[in-house]
Amino acid sequence: MTDQKMLRLKINPWWVVAAAAIILACNMGIRQTTGLMLPEISLDLNIPLAELSFGFGVQNLIWGAAAPIAGILAERYGTVRVLLAGGALYTAGLAIAALADSSGTFFIGNAILIGIGVGATTYPITLAAVARHFPAHKRTFALGVASAGGSMGQFIYAMIQSWTGPSLDWSGTFLLFAASTLLIFVVAGLLKDDPAERAKAGSAPVFNWQVIRDAFGNRDYQLLNLGFFVCGFHIAIISVHMSGLVAYCGLPPEVASNSLALIGLANVAGVIAIGWAGDRWHKPWLLTLIYWFRACLIMALLVMPASSELFYLFSIVMGVLWLSTVPPTSGTVADIFGNQNLASLFGFVMFSHQIGAFFGSWWGGLLFDHFGSYELALIISAALGLVAAAVHLPITPTRLNSYQPATA
Repeated sequence: MTDQKMLRLKINPWWVVAAAAIILACNMGIRQTTGLMLPEISLDLNIPLAELSFGFGVQNLIWGAAAPIAGILAERYGTVRVLLAGGALYTAGLAIAALADSSGTFFIGNAILIGIGVGATTYPITLAAVARHFPAHKRTFALGVASAGGSMGQFIYAMIQSWTGPSLDWSGTFLLFAASTLLIFVVAGLLKDDPAERAKAGSAPVFNWQVIRDAFGNRDYQLLNLGFFVCGFHIAIISVHMSGLVAYCGLPPEVASNSLALIGLANVAGVIAIGWAGDRWHKPWLLTLIYWFRACLIMALLVMPASSELFYLFSIVMGVLWLSTVPPTSGTVADIFGNQNLASLFGFVMFSHQIGAFFGSWWGGLLFDHFGSYELALIISAALGLVAAAVHLPITPTRLNSYQPATA
């Protein structure tokens, strides 16, 4: 009996999915919710909104840069070790940011340590572990269920922030979130790797530059990177600036936390549904539909009269589309290159996502400070959505099927 068969006998693959979902719940739930405290942090530490937005943008950039490196290290030294190291940095970053009394200390904790911690515990690491336990015809659905953990985490942490807001300041909330990251340490062991694959990886160079060069020379991989850049821009500009947008529209602060909670809750259904659809229909064209609907939705938010009902309706529909890009994007990378280097190759796609998130976070605050309005930021977001919808069209079923013999 092979080591892989022994591994699958010892660990039910759905336990791996559950562990990945819990880790992503902490990873994304905390990260997507801390932006709600931007105005309070700005006032308490006397940091201008543009500077604070830039810090959150740098966090996104570091997160993205860390993801492919963490993926490479996970492929060589083991997923569990990388997750434990990332969890420790995430916890430390939250604690240092919570206790900060200056912009410099807050930047070190929030931008640098949290950025690295998020990058080492995020989608490429966890989803690569999930993908190894499922055949190709069931893979995208499993990736969707695991990805739903990040969405459920966003709902849970947004509700926690809403409930604790009257009694805890932002610093206390950061410390509460730091304590919750201990869940990563509890479940990380379920994502252990195949011993045979680990031994094989251990004899290979840490950085397989040939694999990386071949990937970036692939046109379809380049298009997936471009599309995920737009996804990151959308996610950051909405999650980081939701509280500012709500305040700009003259609505109560709780509308922002409720809206992010609704986005997270709706996306639980969204990512599972898109995972199911991705096992049945062409994944890149599903991505085209997602980005096109996002562009239309953002324009609707721009032109319709602002109200709490509009924000809640926007959040429910956007929630279905929110992280629904992850299963078909990661699934398409696996279809092209196989599972062996999925953690690192999807990590580079995640880096592109976070470059987009950097600009979405930074430009949202910059444009608001300059124009006193979020209108231009929303127009740019909608236009980018149309671009992302278009770039996935050339990845036709014929092209994707041509990779199957190489990745079977």
